[in-house]
Amino acid sequence: MLPGGGSEVAEDTGQERTEQATQRRREETRKRGQVARSTEINSAVILFSSFVVLLIFREHLLGGFREIITGYFSGSAAIELTPDSVANLLMSVMYRYFMLIWPVFAVIAATGVAVNILQVGLMATSEPLAPKLDKINPFSGMKRLFSRRSLETLLRDILKIVVVGWIGYSAVKGMMGEILSMTGSSAPQIIAFTGKSVFSIAMKILMGYAVLAILDYAFQRWDYENSMMMTRQEIREELKQSEGDPLLRARVRSVQREMARRRMMEQVPEAAVVITNPTEIAVALKYEAGMPAPIVVAKGRKFIAEKIRNIASEHGIPIVENVSLAQALYKAVEIGRHIPEDLFTAVAEVLAYVYQLKDKRIG
Repeated sequence: MLPGGGSEVAEDTGQERTEQATQRRREETRKRGQVARSTEINSAVILFSSFVVLLIFREHLLGGFREIITGYFSGSAAIELTPDSVANLLMSVMYRYFMLIWPVFAVIAATGVAVNILQVGLMATSEPLAPKLDKINPFSGMKRLFSRRSLETLLRDILKIVVVGWIGYSAVKGMMGEILSMTGSSAPQIIAFTGKSVFSIAMKILMGYAVLAILDYAFQRWDYENSMMMTRQEIREELKQSEGDPLLRARVRSVQREMARRRMMEQVPEAAVVITNPTEIAVALKYEAGMPAPIVVAKGRKFIAEKIRNIASEHGIPIVENVSLAQALYKAVEIGRHIPEDLFTAVAEVLAYVYQLKDKRIG
């Protein structure tokens, strides 16, 4: 079982779990309600908030209880005792009790919700409540009862009882002298001493319990991360499920590259000139009146460069050999982009040369 409930996140594959859990694995386990959460933190904060709230509102609560009790006895003496009147009186008293204490319970409940959100964040899932056959299977129940995690939980509970009991015993033992000295004291003195002693003992127990809760939270975080560890095979399987089979992905990329190459070759007949290296690189430039700068419509190396030259020759596109310009265009400009300003002059000279050739042919 994971700290947050539910079964372990992966079956034992026989491989050592050496890899940190992926983000997808964490999201999946969170959807199942499996998170690192310490119930001891919740209990410690709720107990502390209850103690503080009762301490702050003790005068208000005592005064309210006194008023309700006084009103009950004075009211019951003045009414005719019938089943209906007694029921109405009890309902009235219960309502007044509820109105007196509901703000206290509201503060405590809000504290419990807040500390739970601080531990695991906002999370809403119904999966832990879904019926599962292994929950009603007696053999699975016996297996969980005598599992390593059940033993760990039992040992932690025993440790908690021993530590809290020892703190309470030590606190009372340290006050034995004062307790014995109260013999013969007046009732108000005994009540004041009792209140002071109870407060002191409660604070010591709460502090000890808070330390246990922090240690338990640290253990739950460590145990959760350890249970989330994955094998390399699980990582590979998850990658295959999320991104598809590697062979299929490679095939898809190959098809995409071929389609892009085909679209690029279809643009070569529209080029104004092809600049070559002469055989290593070929870059096709398109330029028309009104364009801010020439555009690279195709480029490639070796086999692709040869295809670009062949298409250019078939369509009568001028091919100009310029080693440095071809290399610069190939490295600096992506397909479909305008050439940069630092290459304007060199490209303009090539285009001027091409237009001169065209004019001579026409003439």
